[in-house]
Amino acid sequence: MTKYLINIILFSFVYTHTEYDTYSIKIKDRSELSYLIELGVIIDHHHDDTQINILAKKEHINILKRNNYDVAKIPNKAKQYYLELYNQTRNSSNPLRGYHNYEELTDFLTQINSTYPSITKLESIGRSVQGRELWVLKISDNVDIDELEPEFKYVANMHGDETVGRELSIYLIDWLCLNYQIDQRATNLINNTEIYIMPSMNPDGFELGQRNNANDVDLNRNFPDQFSDPVNVVDNREPETRAVMDWSKNRNFVLSANMHTGALVVNYPFDGPNSGQYSACPDDELFVDLALTYSENHSNMYYDSPFSEGITNGAEWYALYGGMQDWNYVWEKNMEITLEQCEIKWPPENQLDQLWEENKESMIKYIERIHGSSLKGVITDNMGEPIKAQINIESINYSIDSSNQGDYYRLLSPGSYSVVFSSIGYESQQYYVDIIDDEPFIINVELQSYSNLSDSNIENFESGGFDQNLWQFEGDNGWQISTFSAEGEYSAKSGDIVDNQTSVMTINIYANESEEISFYKKISCENIGQSSGNYYDYLAFYIDEIEQDKWAGDLDWSFSSYFIEEGPHTLKWVYNKDQDISSGYDSVWIDFIVMPGINNNNEACDINQDGSINVADIIILVNYILEINNPDSNQFDCSDINQDGSLNIQDIILLVNSILGI
Repeated sequence: MTKYLINIILFSFVYTHTEYDTYSIKIKDRSELSYLIELGVIIDHHHDDTQINILAKKEHINILKRNNYDVAKIPNKAKQYYLELYNQTRNSSNPLRGYHNYEELTDFLTQINSTYPSITKLESIGRSVQGRELWVLKISDNVDIDELEPEFKYVANMHGDETVGRELSIYLIDWLCLNYQIDQRATNLINNTEIYIMPSMNPDGFELGQRNNANDVDLNRNFPDQFSDPVNVVDNREPETRAVMDWSKNRNFVLSANMHTGALVVNYPFDGPNSGQYSACPDDELFVDLALTYSENHSNMYYDSPFSEGITNGAEWYALYGGMQDWNYVWEKNMEITLEQCEIKWPPENQLDQLWEENKESMIKYIERIHGSSLKGVITDNMGEPIKAQINIESINYSIDSSNQGDYYRLLSPGSYSVVFSSIGYESQQYYVDIIDDEPFIINVELQSYSNLSDSNIENFESGGFDQNLWQFEGDNGWQISTFSAEGEYSAKSGDIVDNQTSVMTINIYANESEEISFYKKISCENIGQSSGNYYDYLAFYIDEIEQDKWAGDLDWSFSSYFIEEGPHTLKWVYNKDQDISSGYDSVWIDFIVMPGINNNNEACDINQDGSINVADIIILVNYILEINNPDSNQFDCSDINQDGSLNIQDIILLVNSILGI
């Protein structure tokens, strides 16, 4: 009876009306795509430079017609086929024939997990709008353990009516499990990789035969976006999106792909901001290599796709905002591409076996790429304990993180690289490596605690203020204390400013020898111009009024270090904001600054050597500053408390603080 009621409910949902219909629209050139995206229509896969297909609401179409666009409603062939299949099979024991509905998919995954319990683990990472489980199957040899192995994921069916990836996931799961300890490739993958497969991110959309989820939201426009929605939080997102975001944040995925249909091509970052314009990410060379790994091993994609070599940059094809692919790269440090595996969104079920044969080698080869050209190893301290650290390739200027177990996997194209390993409280280490084709380069790194940490001035703002050093603030609004931190509870955040303003934080230091200064920074503001490369809103760092570096966009905490010569120096952090565009939090943060130490030896501050630090020392220091008396070299060294090479009001403040026990 319960199953009968469920079927009645699901049948009624099939005819639930989505506000989006399918239209064909004529355009003059791709520059008009940006207008359509801003209007809120969804660009479909099939288009050329004069005619495209879109999903749009009636209000969108009314606006387009008022603006003299030639718009015509066209059949939604995926929906038509689904309804035909549904009506033909709804009373049979094999609904949807070769396609697996939600119940059949759940039964398949449960059976696989029961049959292969030593290498599979089934879990739900959340529930859909209509309460369906969002299933993920892990496949690995020690499936209940987080091993020191790279993590891979396939996600399919995030668009409910793009169904091939959902079924290919089932074929792949079958192939891996059936061939474990029989086929060498399957065995090697399972023994050396933690593989996660999510056959359906949008089970409601599949059951409804529509692209969007049950709230009529396109899940591939619902993720944080560096250009349009650069605040990486799950708030106000769809339950399916939230589930995937939380799941991904709790893992350490290295490589992934999300599976779609409607074209035959591999799409790679970035997906924005401008349609028809190539938008390269820092790892552009690597992503071209990853995309070719799939297209070259496909039976016909490389040669038969309308795209050269079967690959395309996302924005050059057409821009979209809120895509999962860019979110994975920007925020999760995970290399993800988008697979368009069939030109028909919902192909006839009798084509599924052939589609598996066409995609099989590509899907397997793409997983194997995680063990190809790369840098990998384990990062520990001098006691052998794992360290969570950052790995930054200097020529690429993009960092990834090691896992909590210290292991890291940095995919790279063949070539020579300089790599820096860093972690808070440890001395960074730099290596020069040559990456060759199809093989990993292994570096196990032992980071040492700062040898001069006890002698350094570490400003981590954990006092909850700026009272540990003599900070100076300039610009239109001073910096403030924030609870966004790289370590501990607090950091320094740029002041709240508006267009054409700055927020400046400065400190004077003195280095007794050539040494390193370092800090961690976090950026959330307008990105650099994709075409011009210009900086608009950005953080700049200066040493002695010479700009050392600058950063823009949305960057999580990352490490920077610079060498300074012996002598006095001025360090300055400037947040600049130009006019017009606000993005993200419109702020920047600094934390865990390691600088040359300030002399806090009480004897050295006892200027008159009477055995205590008191008001008499203050009077002597004031007389030195006013040049009433002249100190000898020992008296000068003792009085120059902040070691900046001069006697001034800052030394008086430090001396008073010492007397007051501050």
